[in-house]
Amino acid sequence: MPVTTILIVDDHAIVREGLKMVLDLEHDLEVVGQASDGGQAVAMASELSPDLVLMDVLMEGTDGIDACRQIKSNLPDVRVLMLTSHSASEAVEAAVLAGASGYLLKNGGREELLTAIRAVAAGESLLAPSITAGVLERFSELTRREQQSGPSRDEDLLTAREKEVLALVAEGLTNREIAGRLIISDNTVRNHISHLMGKLDMTRRAQAAAYAARRGIVGPDNQSRTGSESGSN
Repeated sequence: MPVTTILIVDDHAIVREGLKMVLDLEHDLEVVGQASDGGQAVAMASELSPDLVLMDVLMEGTDGIDACRQIKSNLPDVRVLMLTSHSASEAVEAAVLAGASGYLLKNGGREELLTAIRAVAAGESLLAPSITAGVLERFSELTRREQQSGPSRDEDLLTAREKEVLALVAEGLTNREIAGRLIISDNTVRNHISHLMGKLDMTRRAQAAAYAARRGIVGPDNQSRTGSESGSN
């Protein structure tokens, strides 16, 4: 029987140990490591190359969303299952955009967890039933808003440089990484992000990343376009 190797990531030791106890009882599942934050998870994933990363969303330092994005960038074949107590549709949307294959709530039972792990390890995508309705409703609401807004596009309010920064935010780059990519200062990046989020009436980077993905601002073709349009800082 093939064995699925798993890296557990959670900032609470008791949660990690509890999950390990559950998984160690299964002959087809093997816990190969435990990480207490997203940064450690990225490093351990590169070292261990697990089949699946079982990861919390909110952690000190690098959170689960950013860690997922980095792991999928370094190891595209590794599957990531988010296990969290947070069911907000924004968080789910951000996790999916980061490359997570599943999103499961911690209040589920043992069998639900094991079924989700095996499904995701087998290449399936999964959302907890209690989450699905909210996510679908959110996407429907966003679609309705975009249809009602007509041909005008909110990103037309952005400068060429702000669009470029937005695309890099959606790629998951930090302010420092964006500054290095565009050869501008960290402070200039912060100003651009503050301005563009104000124009788009947003307060969180995850909102901006999701918006960029829906609008087609992210991707090689668009990056080339925004790069050619970029002007002054």
